[in-house]
Amino acid sequence: MNILVDAMGGDNAPEAIVIGCLNAIKTEEGFDITLFGDSKIIADILCNYNYDKSRIKVEHCSEVILFKDTPTVAVKNKKDSSLVRALTAMREGNGDAVISAGNTGALLTGSLLITGRMQKVIRPALGALIPSGEKFALLIDAGLNSNLRPESYVQFAKFGSEYMKIVTKCDNPLIGLLNIGTEDTKGSAEVKEANLLLKQSGLNYYGSIEGNSIVEGVVDVVVTDGFTGNVSLKVLEGTASYIFSKMKSVFSMDVFHKLAASVIRPDMKKFKDNLNPDIMGGAPILGVNGLILKSHGSSNAKTIMHVVLKAVKLAKNDIVGNIRRAVC
Repeated sequence: MNILVDAMGGDNAPEAIVIGCLNAIKTEEGFDITLFGDSKIIADILCNYNYDKSRIKVEHCSEVILFKDTPTVAVKNKKDSSLVRALTAMREGNGDAVISAGNTGALLTGSLLITGRMQKVIRPALGALIPSGEKFALLIDAGLNSNLRPESYVQFAKFGSEYMKIVTKCDNPLIGLLNIGTEDTKGSAEVKEANLLLKQSGLNYYGSIEGNSIVEGVVDVVVTDGFTGNVSLKVLEGTASYIFSKMKSVFSMDVFHKLAASVIRPDMKKFKDNLNPDIMGGAPILGVNGLILKSHGSSNAKTIMHVVLKAVKLAKNDIVGNIRRAVC
């Protein structure tokens, strides 16, 4: 198995990307990594570490797609960029997954132009794991599609169901449709029709859920359009950051509060890890001809290590094939 990594994408590239990949191969056997980027810079980083050199390959790329670049223009014009080269290598059968922390728009554009959508897929979708009750739920779409046909909601539910079967080992994930109410009469015309189609889909469909149910553990997959999904995701991330900031202030007030903090620290760490994108990162672009994972732009080495290991798990369990069979 070969994992293809855009070493030049992200705020902390290439050092954090390279180190994260080295940590990944030290953590688990059974896969290799190909780093795409400036070979001289990457070599300068690698020379500082001891690692199994048979498991790391470097493909030199003379260009980089920046965050400020226009996605379509960059993908078409920067043919020798680390992102485009990695996607092209996967299309040609030289890798099992692509990981990038770079320009999200360029990654999506490249996914469509280079790897292409699966047959019968209307639109691909971005999935994001979020804490929900005592488990995790997949929020899909988390930011790719603002306007959807009703049929796309059903396809997203199928994407999410197959993904959660692998990630959380849930045999029959429960699907919820994010709506402004639980009644069948609520929502836009598209959402109301999607609700009817999901009832007829044969999936394990719970029904419509409201925003508060996203984190209550009611369902395993939350289906929505990309605009609503992205806003929901950002609100969750911002709320978590706000809560931990306020808690830190409270527990730093005096010695008694600090003692109280020391008692609950292990439980709080576990809770914080559930919200930590460095551990739970790696949002898959589902519905395209290949396994593609988007890591957040500020990814550090820890983030990349976890995303690589997630990619290995998904590839081993044939997530792309499972989704293709589910859609067809």
